[in-house]
Amino acid sequence: MLSKRMNQIYKITLLFCIVFGWHKIGFSAPVPASCSPATLNYCCSFGITNITFNTINNTSNDGADGYSDFTAFSTTVLEGQTYSLSIQTTAPNSSNQNYAGWIDFNNDGILDDVTERVFTVTSQLNTITNITIPTGAVLNTDLRLRIAADFDLSAAPTPCGNIDRGQMEDYTIVITANPNPPIAAFSTSDTLSCDGNVCFTDESLNSPTSWLWYFGDGTTSFQQNPCHSYAADGTYTVSLIATNANGSDSDTIVDYITVNLGGQVAAINCTPATTSYCCGYGITAVNFADINNVTLDGVEGYQDFSCTNTTIVTEGTSYLFDVTTGMNNAQDVRVWIDYDNDGDFNNNDELVMDAPNSFNPSNNIAVPVGATLNTPLRVRVSADIVGTTQSACDDNDRGQTEDYSIIINEANSVNESVGIESQFILYPNPANEVVYLKNLTKEENITHLAIYNSIGKQVFYSTALDMKLNKINVAKYEKGMYSLRVVTSKEILIKKFIVF
Repeated sequence: MLSKRMNQIYKITLLFCIVFGWHKIGFSAPVPASCSPATLNYCCSFGITNITFNTINNTSNDGADGYSDFTAFSTTVLEGQTYSLSIQTTAPNSSNQNYAGWIDFNNDGILDDVTERVFTVTSQLNTITNITIPTGAVLNTDLRLRIAADFDLSAAPTPCGNIDRGQMEDYTIVITANPNPPIAAFSTSDTLSCDGNVCFTDESLNSPTSWLWYFGDGTTSFQQNPCHSYAADGTYTVSLIATNANGSDSDTIVDYITVNLGGQVAAINCTPATTSYCCGYGITAVNFADINNVTLDGVEGYQDFSCTNTTIVTEGTSYLFDVTTGMNNAQDVRVWIDYDNDGDFNNNDELVMDAPNSFNPSNNIAVPVGATLNTPLRVRVSADIVGTTQSACDDNDRGQTEDYSIIINEANSVNESVGIESQFILYPNPANEVVYLKNLTKEENITHLAIYNSIGKQVFYSTALDMKLNKINVAKYEKGMYSLRVVTSKEILIKKFIVF
């Protein structure tokens, strides 16, 4: 009997109970990590109190525990799929953290900060982010998942660097081959382009191995994430066919890209960065004439809205410029307009607002006679910590810089004839699929149409128009209020409508 037992193979499984419940642990585990970063100066509830990722849901103490090895918690994922990761903390509301994560895809025990970093989130209290599992990782093997959280004024987390006030936690994931055909999907950061250049991002699931793009202008690409240059104004439908060994799938977005080459502003010689964002500094809204743009704060860094947020003004006329910065911190707020369109700003005649130590400043700006007319001009707005001596090109400390654009018309060039608005009829209103613009005048030609949503973002632009009746598809617009700008040979009119 003893000899028979010696020739048999047994699998040993250990069940143990901790405060978070029963867990089953086999003897498999990720290879030992090359480092286990310590917490040097724990403070103030920084760190991680809950991780939820696929089937893992682990509640723990915060950074007071320092580095924590939770590789007993394991989950299985498919290559090519995207999974949501939730990280919770108990740090005070005003104390944001920086987060980062790594997966040891090649199972060598070394977490590479470039090829194995799977997410980065800056300056948030809690966060929900996505992790996409790539192809090419070691399959069917326990791999180490490392997650870091630390005070956002401390150094950014690295996979082996010690943590200041927060902590690191390790978990286990097993990646398996994906047996499914792709689910095609794609996106771009800007559907409106003023220079014709658009970069697309493949977001297809299930690990496609080849791609075929149709850009709507008769051209194609086989790249995964192509950048394409459109040569003419217009609205373009874009399609993607994604393929792997298990099959193919396609995705088409009708009228996805709008190109308005006439809306491009002059190139600028600087784009100021945000070097040390903190504490809600920066810009949350800009209102100027027809521009009404709501954003996050300085956590976004420099933002160029010059193509998507533009307005028409008249020389010799004053307009209220309103910048929202929030009430948490006074800031130095400045606004410049590149009146001579030379791609540079000066503090003599192009600094149009200087509001030091202010909350949500407003100022009337008189558009001068003699500026460059009928051309998109860059508007620059900056908001930063009080006490900065800043030109339009200086980097921000905790705040940020945003760019917009204006077109200046010659005085009296816009005819605001009484009753002319009634000669342009927009119907139906409200609408849920299409709207029609009917021109009842006999002498005025429509040069272009543009639609702006409730936060001032341009969502439609066209110069390919019928002079009497134009049909605009609004079926994919979100519900809400929109403004249709009608520019004719003599008039500029704004027609409001609702999508329901």
